[in-house]
Amino acid sequence: MQARVDTLVGMTSEPAALPSSPLDQWPPRWTPGAVIFDCDGLLVDTEGQWVALQDSYLSQHGVSLDAATRRAITGRAVEVVVMTIAEAVGKQPQLVGDELVAAHREHIGERLTPLPGALEALRAMAAVRPVAVASNSPRDMLDLKLAELGIADVIDASIAIEDVQAPKPAPDMYLAAARALGAEPADCLGFEDSETGAEAALAAGLQLIAIPSIPGQDPRSPRRLTSMADPVLTEWIAGWEVRR
Repeated sequence: MQARVDTLVGMTSEPAALPSSPLDQWPPRWTPGAVIFDCDGLLVDTEGQWVALQDSYLSQHGVSLDAATRRAITGRAVEVVVMTIAEAVGKQPQLVGDELVAAHREHIGERLTPLPGALEALRAMAAVRPVAVASNSPRDMLDLKLAELGIADVIDASIAIEDVQAPKPAPDMYLAAARALGAEPADCLGFEDSETGAEAALAAGLQLIAIPSIPGQDPRSPRRLTSMADPVLTEWIAGWEVRR
């Protein structure tokens, strides 16, 4: 199965070294022109719920994914996850997709738990900079999450999987978000939690802060924090001048 996953997710053996970034200094002297957030696993703990649902589904079929495969598909588009799980359980991808997505939709609005400091930091940044959310989620599910979190009227743009030709780890989603905000990608600050999302943001040319929330994820980025409640991050944002 590992060869199949490698093909699906386009894994490479040695990632390129990260270029220098204004985030190499902490706090930076630089300030962004716009900010782009991932959603699942970054603003809200839905990524953890989605992974737990997948693992439960696999367990019901008497199988599991090895650690490398689990790490490789975390944060990927639903199609990649479904194809990998379908191969593991020996069922048709269409059936597996229908069963998994139906179960996820059934429970997605029941308990949306914001991650520590996430909504406070987003609101603080949105008060002084244009902000967007870029997610591999389908549009209906992304809109539901933003509404339930109470931030739909705070963000300036949202990019869902239907809005681009290629999902993360391709850069399309972040490039589309930057265009929607009228900003150059290099002038945008990105926030991601997964390896998949981080590669997308870096490929688009964003300045990236990674805040991993799923065990086993090791996203590349010039700056990594343990939480969006990080006191240096909070102090840095408080010093941004208004550019709206």
